Amino acid sequence: MAKEDVKSVTVLQSDDDFGGSPATLYGKSPSSKKKKKKKQARALKPIEKMVFSMAKSYDKASKEYRDRHEKSNKKKKNGWIKDLPKNYSKSMSKMGGMGVMGIKLFE
Repeated sequence: MAKEDVKSVTVLQSDDDFGGSPATLYGKSPSSKKKKKKKQARALKPIEKMVFSMAKSYDKASKEYRDRHEKSNKKKKNGWIKDLPKNYSKSMSKMGGMGVMGIKLFE
């Protein structure tokens, strides 16, 4: 039988029947790993924040549209096409006042 290296030994200790808090007896626990530093130029940070927030708002709007689309389809025959303008405008309002190219016009 070949000798295998043991990286760590963890024991779950609990007073209850289920679960418990892990206690590492030997080796490093997985939570002790250092978080890697983000590699990015400082000048790009505000641009990245803007693009990421814009992507999040588009995601929120598209989820809202999908929900309204499905609801319209369940309510009436060809409901998605009948309610398209209303569903689209309401979902775009969920974007939080984003204007052209994702730039807020009024705060």
